[in-house]
Amino acid sequence: MRTGRNAREVPGCPFLPPPGGGAVAALGRAREEASPQHTSAPTAPPVRSASPPLQGEVWEPRLGEPLSILGIRYLNARPLLAGLEEGIEAPFPYRFATAEPADCAETLATGRAAAALVPVAALPRLARARVVTSLGVACRGQVTSVLLVTTVPPGKIRRLAAHTASITSVALARLLLAERWHTWPTVVSARPPLASMLAQADAAVLIGDPALSTVGNSGCEEIDLGLAWQEWTGLPFVFAVWGVRRDAPPAVDALLHASLACAEANWERLLPAWAAAHAQEVHRVRAYLQERLHFRLDAEDLQAVDEFLRRAGDAGLLPGGRQRECGR
Repeated sequence: MRTGRNAREVPGCPFLPPPGGGAVAALGRAREEASPQHTSAPTAPPVRSASPPLQGEVWEPRLGEPLSILGIRYLNARPLLAGLEEGIEAPFPYRFATAEPADCAETLATGRAAAALVPVAALPRLARARVVTSLGVACRGQVTSVLLVTTVPPGKIRRLAAHTASITSVALARLLLAERWHTWPTVVSARPPLASMLAQADAAVLIGDPALSTVGNSGCEEIDLGLAWQEWTGLPFVFAVWGVRRDAPPAVDALLHASLACAEANWERLLPAWAAAHAQEVHRVRAYLQERLHFRLDAEDLQAVDEFLRRAGDAGLLPGGRQRECGR
């Protein structure tokens, strides 16, 4: 296992506290070391290096086992994962991998991960985890990567095809259909491509890279769910947040802030690599990540999370069947 003092340093990821204090107490930022691009979870995630504890903190992993950190494998999460992908240092050993959103939530819920980027709809059943309330994947209005594509008017949708691994997007689509268009379709599990999804349903929830490749070209009515939510509530929408196991060291929060800081310091280097990895044009990836999405959450974002959890909980659309305020 490599140690922090032996890691190769790359400019652009200094040790810094998180902006504005926020709801987390950071112990510092980390330095990055290069690693290959990733598009899916590795079967044997590498063990990242450990550096000496910061500010007197002591963390001794159980039996020397590295902490497991899990990220969502979609393009919209890449800025939050940038430093983790490149192996930035931490005051404890850790492993990093990626998975589908629902799998991230399940792994954290069962205690098999110390931290995971999780869909907000999963928060009610994550009693063992706390939320890093200053980081997430969010939009203010149009997002382009979370679409309801329908062959009939929204109020006439009776069967909805959805990739059920995306529990937040599916819950959002069902909530909007119920409250705005007064329809409660049967949800059928399906995966892209869009044609196969629509072969078994009136409409489909399309997310992530397939949605980015489809938007404007489906030949059907496309409803941007981020925009539809904003039109309904006047609020932004938060799709995912970091959940951290309550017994994990506080320095995990600093590592997660450091990971985003590496993206912010290295956009010009990272954007072309991400575009290639996700088969997108660089200018589209830039607009998507820097204009459509934001990754540092504010009070309005947290209000939006609470509002979504309240409305979806009241409608019986949340796994776990209960509400939870963000940050608790």
